[in-house]
Amino acid sequence: MANVLGLYDPLFYAQEALIQLEKSLGMAGRVFRGYDRNPQDKGSTIQIRRPTYFTATDMPAASTDLNPDTVSLVLNNWKGVQFVLTDKDLSFTKEVIIAEHIRPASVAVADAIDATLNALYKDIPWFYDGAATPSDVSDFTGVQKILFDNKVPMDDLHLEICSERQAKYLNLTAFTQYQGAGDQGVSSQMRGALGEKFGFEIFANQNVVQHSTTALTAVTQLQLNAGAAKGATTIAIKDSDGVLAGTIAKGDTLLIAGNTQRYAVTAASVAAANVFTLTITPGLAVAGNTNDNVTLRQADGKNESLGFHRGAFALAMAPLSDLGNQLGAKIATVTDPITGLSLRSRLFYDGINAKVYVSVDALWGVTTLNPNMACRLNS
Repeated sequence: MANVLGLYDPLFYAQEALIQLEKSLGMAGRVFRGYDRNPQDKGSTIQIRRPTYFTATDMPAASTDLNPDTVSLVLNNWKGVQFVLTDKDLSFTKEVIIAEHIRPASVAVADAIDATLNALYKDIPWFYDGAATPSDVSDFTGVQKILFDNKVPMDDLHLEICSERQAKYLNLTAFTQYQGAGDQGVSSQMRGALGEKFGFEIFANQNVVQHSTTALTAVTQLQLNAGAAKGATTIAIKDSDGVLAGTIAKGDTLLIAGNTQRYAVTAASVAAANVFTLTITPGLAVAGNTNDNVTLRQADGKNESLGFHRGAFALAMAPLSDLGNQLGAKIATVTDPITGLSLRSRLFYDGINAKVYVSVDALWGVTTLNPNMACRLNS
């Protein structure tokens, strides 16, 4: 027999939680979003549409059929918050105690989503080293220049900064005093937010990641160990004097002599017989030749703030199953068709221990769509 949970409305809780989730998103509110209409399990692979960008050609030109690109994305994050209330708790507070806890539960889910997106910094090969003590706005113009040179559209740019950067920027007259920033400077003093500057919508995020790696030692000159074709995502590198040892971490970056495209290492690699076998992103822009020099960057301990276009990253969510609805639980899943956000609420009763369990959870996956549409701001 199904448990009777009275007037508790899981649909209302799910809708309220979704509203709070969207309000609390940081980086996740500023990336490309897609979703799958069918309920999924953790680990499922779905296809989402990738934003399409065009190149103008001389006219008249032959027409081509539209062929929207898709990208595979694994729903490998299933997280939520669950709390329990006794009959005694509910007898005093009624449903108010549940409603009051939906917001912090939703904020926790939003924080988990943001953390998974911030981990994607490791896919980004581009960087700008921020000033140790900023005295001007060169951090912003430096990041913008890299994105501009990479032909990133300038109409939807965001800059996520860590607490260390925010504290230093808030001390600059260019941001927080009227003579440097006008009315926006006054607003920044009052609100502690930097607002829009230099084409970026700037926001601080507590989930900015600090890169961790171990620098290689006694390296003479890194080189390609063998040729690699254009588009290759696996390369082998060696040391010119044959003594290479150590580990290259996921998120370390490199440059190969002969082209200006930077590459990010997508999986940690340990040297074997003087060779590192590396997977990289993006694929090689030009073919590499044996003994081409390689410059490796290992920025250990750097805060990885990010400047990015919305099309650099993607977040996809899928509705979780409500199969258990009325089978000892009340379940509701809601999805916003505009934003693609999806969240489930569940209520179930433990009759032996006289407790009501309240759960809010979500299923999502993240991916990097285009590593050339973002730039790390190191500090």
